[in-house]
Amino acid sequence: PESEPASLIHLVKSFNGGRSFTPPVRVDSSTGSISRFPAVACDPEGHPIVAFMKFDASFKESRWVVARSNDFGESFSMDQKASGWGNSEAVCDCCPGTIISQGNVCAMLYRNNRANIRDCWAGISTDRGYQFTDGFALENNNWNLMSCPSSSPDGIILDDTLYSVFMNGVSGKQRTYLSRSSLPNRMLSSITTLTETIPGLTLQDDPRIASDGTPAAIVWRQIAGASAQPLLLFTRNVA
Repeated sequence: PESEPASLIHLVKSFNGGRSFTPPVRVDSSTGSISRFPAVACDPEGHPIVAFMKFDASFKESRWVVARSNDFGESFSMDQKASGWGNSEAVCDCCPGTIISQGNVCAMLYRNNRANIRDCWAGISTDRGYQFTDGFALENNNWNLMSCPSSSPDGIILDDTLYSVFMNGVSGKQRTYLSRSSLPNRMLSSITTLTETIPGLTLQDDPRIASDGTPAAIVWRQIAGASAQPLLLFTRNVA
């Protein structure tokens, strides 16, 4: 259980293609708090950057924090807060998050909870995850929901653009979206659903995106009629 003193965030690593792993190294260094939902990225040199959700001892003050290593995961810095943008201190506490890194830029993608408006946001670091000094909304749906949807965003960075995928249910149905945001301007540029209207569609969720340069692929799951389906969307030039 997360409230147990031994329930901590750890990292294991492999330097031989996954044939063996090192013993776990503790990531979170604070006491008197509760943590969950770890996510990991690497800086250009290969040092791990770990994000996780953090609470006080009463499961309040939900926030995303980031700790990073400068010795390939042998030790970690004190965690730094990466959420809290948009006049909101609370995050959606049952939704995992994603941390992505490209060059000196590190983006913490998470679902916010601003008086039950549960849109997705990004906290931005320009010094490889040491400090998160800015943030902006990845969408403008203004989804008002009393309970947590337990769904996380994902993203990639290409040049000065952050591409993110996420689920939102503001239309009355859970739909998956792709948004493009300008990192220099710290603002949303465009947002579109991943599909047109599909007959019998009742649910889309769990989108993930990956790229190799400008070619990119997005996967998600959906239910249409009585059929549960895995979907893949591919483009040769996401830009």
